[in-house]
Amino acid sequence: MFRIRQSIIEFFSKMQKMWKKISLKRFLLVAFLAVLFTVNGAFWYIRFFDKGQQQPEDYAVPKEWEIDLNEVKIPDKAEGEQEVEQEPAVEPGRGEPVEPAPGSQDIPPANTAEEKESEKTAEAGIAKEVFAANPATMTMPVVGKIITEYSSDGLVYSKTLEQWCAHKGLDIAADEGTPVKAAMDGTVVEVRNSDPKLGVVVVLDHGNGIKTLYGNLMSDNLVQKGKRVKKGDIIGGVGKTAPYEIEDPPHLHFEVLKGTESVDPRHFLPDI
Repeated sequence: MFRIRQSIIEFFSKMQKMWKKISLKRFLLVAFLAVLFTVNGAFWYIRFFDKGQQQPEDYAVPKEWEIDLNEVKIPDKAEGEQEVEQEPAVEPGRGEPVEPAPGSQDIPPANTAEEKESEKTAEAGIAKEVFAANPATMTMPVVGKIITEYSSDGLVYSKTLEQWCAHKGLDIAADEGTPVKAAMDGTVVEVRNSDPKLGVVVVLDHGNGIKTLYGNLMSDNLVQKGKRVKKGDIIGGVGKTAPYEIEDPPHLHFEVLKGTESVDPRHFLPDI
């Protein structure tokens, strides 16, 4: 009887020791898994938020050719002088919307070949007349790519207006801030800072009835009415201020006028 009792006691003693060993191993395993999951979670948490925050900063690289549009300030108007708002003159053909004929949809109307040839001959004659009186030729007002041609005998499609329009100038694409220069010696006769079609506009008078118009400028701070400018003088910077051409990339809208009529600027510029 004593032996049986002793055997039972030894059995339970062994079971107790074994249970303690198992409990210790289980505790260590659970602790190890807890530490592993914590470290893994912290790693992915840090990686996720660190990736979202470490975005490369967009540093603007200053361009050597960019101009300071604040270096020349237009003096305030004399005391007592009142500013008179004038209704902008509507000049037919300069970006004026033209409703296409019913059924024509996307096909722009065109004049006859005889009319086209006659207009081109007349414009070339005007250019020769001007150069005979003033042999100085015009220089490109800005370095860039022509994205919209002059059109007096047809229509070009306006992405902004979503329709076909006449276009009485050249659109020369360039980065915003690219200097715009006077095409010839002349006098500033008009400065508009909120033209409803072309935004900021400067007009130069070169004599002999010839004027040049520079539209879609960044600012009007570099010139003022009555200022004399030389060929190549900076009169502004390329901008994006023209409401009628706002969907186009930054560009200069350049026109040449004989009296009140627009003529093809290519007749006055170097071969481009």
